[in-house]
Amino acid sequence: MLEFEDKRFRILMIADTQEGNKVSPDTLALINASLDEAKPDMVVYSGDQIWGKRNFKGDKNEVERVLRELTEPVSKRNIPFAICFGNHNRQVGLSNDEQFEIYKKFPCFIGKTTPDIDGVGNFCYEIKENGETKYLLYLIDSHSNLKIGYDNVHENQIEWYRKTRDEYIEKTGSPIPSVVIQHIPVCEVFELLTRVKKTKKGAVRGFRTHDGEYFILNKERVNKEGFMKESPADPQENSGEFEALTEKGEVKGLYFGHDHNNSFNGIINGVDLGYTQGAGFNVYGPGKGRGTRVIDLFSDGTIKTFDLRYKNIVGKKVKNKFMYVLMQLCPTNMFDAMMKAAKFFASVALIMIIILLLITFLK
Repeated sequence: MLEFEDKRFRILMIADTQEGNKVSPDTLALINASLDEAKPDMVVYSGDQIWGKRNFKGDKNEVERVLRELTEPVSKRNIPFAICFGNHNRQVGLSNDEQFEIYKKFPCFIGKTTPDIDGVGNFCYEIKENGETKYLLYLIDSHSNLKIGYDNVHENQIEWYRKTRDEYIEKTGSPIPSVVIQHIPVCEVFELLTRVKKTKKGAVRGFRTHDGEYFILNKERVNKEGFMKESPADPQENSGEFEALTEKGEVKGLYFGHDHNNSFNGIINGVDLGYTQGAGFNVYGPGKGRGTRVIDLFSDGTIKTFDLRYKNIVGKKVKNKFMYVLMQLCPTNMFDAMMKAAKFFASVALIMIIILLLITFLK
């Protein structure tokens, strides 16, 4: 049973460890330090725990070994944990259903999945105080890649949320405060941004549905410590999920990962929307700003959140320096890779032209 202690229930959200078959010691250092610092009542791994068909080749034993290694810091502290799935998990050659069965073998795993709706791991968890449900935690499968871009939360999942919410209203006479965690963000996250010219300092370029647009954080709407180093990779279509979550006013927070270089949160229509930056060191990320998110739920229905960053809770040194530097040079996505490649070849071409001009001039 998940219970408040002194009117507070603390969730530690770990996003995008995205490990292959050799887990980074720096990823584990961050997880362990976060657990020691936060002392959470529950942990949620919010998707893309593992990835890479070349890493696992569908080998269940390898997948189980790595997932066990990633979750062992939690289970050895006897902390209950659950998971969401992201867009990369199934790339290892095992379905999300098969991976969910692996998680069930691990100590302290309390994850469940609701049948007859799309996705795996959709579930509503009760958090109680003196036997009374005071908060609800919804974990939602936000699915995976489409041929172009990303999927969204499906209609039958939204209807499941509405039905679950309304059933609790019938039982208690009023909506129960709730928080939602999933992997891919909702389109409304762009309301926390300001569109600017590309010459604006710190501007990041949007892509796909926001191709050619440039954005910075709206400092009046997000937390002061927040950062955004890549454009939100939102779904190709707005499914109406966020609109549904705001219908009764009981959802206090909606948190997601997916875009490793972002960590910020702000209020939209009464809901605190927030990014959790990537935690993995074997994939691109915000340097030593990689981190985790603490989500504090209070039995009076309020919510507070902040992130924990590697540089603050582990230190300024990393064990795998080569991989750290390599991952800092990696593009964030295919569009970013194309842009970096274009800039590289343009620079090479410019250097060659200068050399040819110098040769001609010196003849």
